[in-house]
Amino acid sequence: MSEIVNSAMHDYWNGDGGQIWVNFKDRIDTSLIHFGQAAINAAALEIDDRVLDVGCGCGDTSIAIADLVGPDGHVHGIDISKQILTQARHRVTTVKLSNVTFECADAQSSQFESNYFDVVFSRYGVMFFDDPVAAFTNIRQALKPGGRMAFICWQPIKNNEWVNLPLEVVEKHIDLPPAADPEEPGGFSFGDPNRVNNILTSAGFASISIQQFHSFFNVGADLDEAMNFLTHIGPASSATKATDVGEITRSRITSQLRTTLVPYETEHGVRLGAAAWIITARNPL
Repeated sequence: MSEIVNSAMHDYWNGDGGQIWVNFKDRIDTSLIHFGQAAINAAALEIDDRVLDVGCGCGDTSIAIADLVGPDGHVHGIDISKQILTQARHRVTTVKLSNVTFECADAQSSQFESNYFDVVFSRYGVMFFDDPVAAFTNIRQALKPGGRMAFICWQPIKNNEWVNLPLEVVEKHIDLPPAADPEEPGGFSFGDPNRVNNILTSAGFASISIQQFHSFFNVGADLDEAMNFLTHIGPASSATKATDVGEITRSRITSQLRTTLVPYETEHGVRLGAAAWIITARNPL
């Protein structure tokens, strides 16, 4: 593995964060399928493309891309979490794909072969760099001249009902911790499109396009599953865990959150609004 340059994120994703992701991998993959497909469509993949999947998670996007680029194409998925990549490798073995490889690495520091990939892709995997300009410079250098990049990232929390609604419930019962610096590495650090544009421009990318994408986030097949998910993942869960909350207060939060979710339950699951950016760019010729 390359030198660890982002130790906080490395420790988180190889610790509790990675284990939680693995525990909820099926729900997460189901919830993100619309978003991943939208980003894949934006990548305009072609047969025989070589694709770098940054922050590939448990491998579902890498597998989907591998099918599109064909047996003579190749997908190289990278992630900093060893336990998450264990799941990805298992999935590839199960579906018996030979055109997918995985590497435990940080895209900010990994020594990629220069001018090798046709496409860089990411579904919510590029918001965690401690030096995003350096990371995207490194990523761009791995692209062929004229190579393209497509990724999807979250808009701000206030635009994402699946995060904001539970936070509003929690805030009625406890004082939330101070908001994190919006530019600190984390799931919502690319919420400002102007910041993202400046990062990519500084990293040498051209033809940058930032488009809105709105869909729903399915937080559970039913209320029980939705409650289990939202009390383990997301800022509301983190706020509750980070505060000295008694059992009575915790019970009140849980009860109100469940009641709040009732109107969002459909025959297809509990659906809350979600907003993302789909971003494409090219490595100049």
